[in-house]
Amino acid sequence: MTKIKTLALLFAAALAMVGCSENGLESGQGRASVALSTDDSAIDLSRASLGLAKPAAADFALALSDATGNVLREWNSIAEYDESTLYNVGNYSATATYGKTSVEAFETPCFVGTKEFAIINDQTTAVKITAYVANAVVKIECSDAFKNYFTDYSFTLTTAAGTQIPFVAGESRRAFIDPYNFSVEGSATTQTGSTVKISKSFSNIVAKTLYTVKFDVNSGNVGGATVTVTFNDEPVAEIPVDIELNDEI
Repeated sequence: MTKIKTLALLFAAALAMVGCSENGLESGQGRASVALSTDDSAIDLSRASLGLAKPAAADFALALSDATGNVLREWNSIAEYDESTLYNVGNYSATATYGKTSVEAFETPCFVGTKEFAIINDQTTAVKITAYVANAVVKIECSDAFKNYFTDYSFTLTTAAGTQIPFVAGESRRAFIDPYNFSVEGSATTQTGSTVKISKSFSNIVAKTLYTVKFDVNSGNVGGATVTVTFNDEPVAEIPVDIELNDEI
């Protein structure tokens, strides 16, 4: 009689196991679906002044990490991710990336987004990732008064990594850089042939932010020539045209 009861219990357990695996999930496993959106609201890549388009979701690479940060799997494109894959129950994070902040140049935006999530037994977890601009963006502008006063001018932006990005006269593109300190050096030639040299350093730089360095002469007013430098509309220096500017903010 005891043997019959034992067989009955084993048979019931087997039926339970079959019932649990009918949907393809083993005990202690689940799935994850991945959806991606991009947010460039701080930079607005699509506006006419930038003329860039946000990357498509398929252009993003995807990495899956465990709770300790160890990368478990990587895909060159989110499109390659298979939502039918089973994962053990536990905590994970998914990171989507497009480009690299270390590639510092004109028109090279980098997007990064990370989402933490949990795999739950016998369920599919919806993982919604929002990717943001990971660069700092810098543009250099010169007022009409500056352009009229000087016959020629050029600037070089140098990043914390040592990358040099030239801004020649008339350059309107934006530089996408790693969000650390940077400096701008340049020179401008007056109509009489004298040269003004400029060197400024800028700190407290953060990602997903547009920084504008603008050069003007006398704020557009008539009088003794003075070059003014503004950083995001905040005056940071004023210099006579016959001396060298070398200062930090």
